Amino acid sequence: MTSVAMAVLCHAFGVPRAAAQDEGAWALSGGFDLIETRSGSDGDVFLLDGSFSYGNATDQIMLMTQGGGALQPQFDEVQMRLFYGHTVGNTTWLVGVRKDFKPHPRDLHATVGVQGTVGTRLSWETYVFLSDDGQVTGEGQVIYQLPITGRLYLEPRVAAAWSATSDRGQGVASGLSEGEGALRLRYRLTPKINIYAGVAHERLLSGTRRLARASGDTLQSTMAVIGFGFSL
Repeated sequence: MTSVAMAVLCHAFGVPRAAAQDEGAWALSGGFDLIETRSGSDGDVFLLDGSFSYGNATDQIMLMTQGGGALQPQFDEVQMRLFYGHTVGNTTWLVGVRKDFKPHPRDLHATVGVQGTVGTRLSWETYVFLSDDGQVTGEGQVIYQLPITGRLYLEPRVAAAWSATSDRGQGVASGLSEGEGALRLRYRLTPKINIYAGVAHERLLSGTRRLARASGDTLQSTMAVIGFGFSL
């Protein structure tokens, strides 16, 4: 990183330049954790989930992207999140914005989040979103990695989303709105590339589930999963 770029970033985020240099050189890291297809009784879908970070052990600029949809040459849902992150111990505090490109291209959210690890196997993250029309929503997930061999490991995940208020137009009630449990068996082809197969179960929760039932919408689904991930 050039000295000019370092100075600009330090000034923008209020980080003393000497302190930033002391924390180590800034570098690019990240990758796509999930690139997968899901197959279930309601059809086949694909999903992408990636995260990239430019920074050091203390301060980072992060770009996260998620997308997915039915198996066709286009995305039904696309969103990106841009954060400034500050790490203290095993916890990274995040502040930034989330932009939805599909299905609601005008949606913009102020976002705060926290990511953390417990030991070397358990990681977690949680986010709160404030939309430009005042809606407060959030989500979080916990991921565990259980080694089986040097290259093979099980990866259970539990995720949930919630809303502070009801939005019947979007079919969302206040409280917990949806949850997902997944189990993937991953195999490391190389230190930076892995392939996996597994199963994922999604279900609507609480008042959102009741709204969906009244509208005749799908309440839950269980899907077989196959995919791969890679890191830089």
